[in-house]
Amino acid sequence: MVLVLLSGMRILVNLLLDTLPMLGNVLLLCFFVFFIFGIIGVQLWAGLLRNRCFMDENLTIQGNITLPPYYQPEEDDEMPFICSLSGDNGIMGCNEIPPLKERGHECCLDKDDYFYYTSVRQEFNVSGMCVNWNQYYNECRTGNSNPHKGAINFDNIGYAWIVIFQVI
Repeated sequence: MVLVLLSGMRILVNLLLDTLPMLGNVLLLCFFVFFIFGIIGVQLWAGLLRNRCFMDENLTIQGNITLPPYYQPEEDDEMPFICSLSGDNGIMGCNEIPPLKERGHECCLDKDDYFYYTSVRQEFNVSGMCVNWNQYYNECRTGNSNPHKGAINFDNIGYAWIVIFQVI
């Protein structure tokens, strides 16, 4: 019985080795498709996935408030908010950032209200009384990082091939 299995395995291995030259043509075609779509992706989207909504540089925030340099959704790095520069005619703009939510309520105050309430030492964290810091992220600029910890981008042909492979 073991001899029959080894004989069957030998036939399978020989069959696979005989089909390798035919697979070369398929691999060449796949390389050609990856190459063409990679060039198109680099030409169309190089650097565009780095665009984020930043705060104005002349915006001053007093006190011990620390905010991230650009808008980051609650969902972490898996679903970043990628904005379009004004000349790119893209889909998302910084004006489409949703309001900040705390404890299930949308924040509706601005920074001046926050400074007023803290200056008179009044209780600030009552229902619906929170500052919508997201409204101040209104300048779309190119940042440092691409989505998914830098793995998804079309900045060069190598990364473009990785993205195309993932999509296929």
